[in-house]
Amino acid sequence: MALFSKKEAETEKTKSAEEFCKSVIQGFKEKSSHNKNESMFCFWLSMGGALAAPIFVTLGEDFAIFLGCYGNVFILSKLIPSLLSVSVAFSTAWLQLRKPQQLWALYRTSQRELEDNLYKYQYKVADYDNHKNPDKHLVENVTRIALDAHYSWLPMVPNPEDIKSSSSTKAKNK
Repeated sequence: MALFSKKEAETEKTKSAEEFCKSVIQGFKEKSSHNKNESMFCFWLSMGGALAAPIFVTLGEDFAIFLGCYGNVFILSKLIPSLLSVSVAFSTAWLQLRKPQQLWALYRTSQRELEDNLYKYQYKVADYDNHKNPDKHLVENVTRIALDAHYSWLPMVPNPEDIKSSSSTKAKNK
């Protein structure tokens, strides 16, 4: 498995072990932040929409009267709750299918492991203290951590067979 494209691999060869580690740390940091933001957005959309939809259903007409635009009853009592419900369903399904919260934890953990190795390398402690080639050891650890993250990520990828078996299990339970 290649960690980088061919062009990136050529650039990586010219980097020092420390620069290489820092670039992989940055990559995990960006992935982690993206998944954190995605997870939080979907969570708040699910919670906010689920809480707001019934309010619009029950009070939509009263909102329209209060705002002085009775012609918007349909929008406030039917359209907005419907759109909120669709948003809730989509964001909940997205959280369950894509699992950004688990990816967030995986990438942040990998980032922290890499930072730990970088600090040990920089201060020549633990495994790096008496190692004959600390640069090579750091690169080996960085690539191992990145590959471990990949193998931890694989089971989270939605599998069509899992989706089929899940729907057939639900049908049998009915």
